[in-house]
Amino acid sequence: MGIDVVLVAPVRAYRDALATAMSADQEVSVVAHAGSGAEALACVTPCQPAVALLDFGVDDLVRLVPALRRTAPTMRLVCFGIGFEATQAEAVVRVAEAGVCGFVDADQPLSDVVTSVRLVVRGQSSCSPRIAALLLQALQRRPAPPAWPLAMANKTPALTPREQVVAELAACGLTNRQIAARLVLGESTVKTHVHSILAKLGLRSRDEIVLSGALLLGGTTSPGGVEM
Repeated sequence: MGIDVVLVAPVRAYRDALATAMSADQEVSVVAHAGSGAEALACVTPCQPAVALLDFGVDDLVRLVPALRRTAPTMRLVCFGIGFEATQAEAVVRVAEAGVCGFVDADQPLSDVVTSVRLVVRGQSSCSPRIAALLLQALQRRPAPPAWPLAMANKTPALTPREQVVAELAACGLTNRQIAARLVLGESTVKTHVHSILAKLGLRSRDEIVLSGALLLGGTTSPGGVEM
């Protein structure tokens, strides 16, 4: 079965040329293309494609990404044409947090764009070593989440190492999507971990993870992981 793609790029000639070039691949089919965020949302709503391929030059991309995720929750997002300006580094991090799972640099060939589309459909991520370094550096700059209290672990079935990390991030107020982006996991995998954590800790909701972590730490945990 083919992969339906919506292509979003502000320059019409560039958009047409890219769509034509991608049509040579029998697995990928560009079913619609748009020049702006509003047009992209209008295209995605009726066709619900597997992938949205977003030019990094699209206006207000940081806001467009979550809007697309709300409109088509199962759709995967790939950004391409990412330049080397320092100002774009923060945008890369922000759209990754919002749900983009594939990145293609401005100097990568068309074949890498198609490869990225295939990978994200399989639930994998794709990015160049440069983009991977940007994301890792952003992660390393952030404050570490508080250690999950041993007192709780001693009274309940032991969490696995992965559940421990997910629990600590959830205790900081991160959403499943944010945890998935930080740990490079599928959002469904994070959801499964959260359900297991709730069962093992005898909690009813993820809000209780935040509350329980805050009480045992002696403070109120903010979404950024800093005690207030």
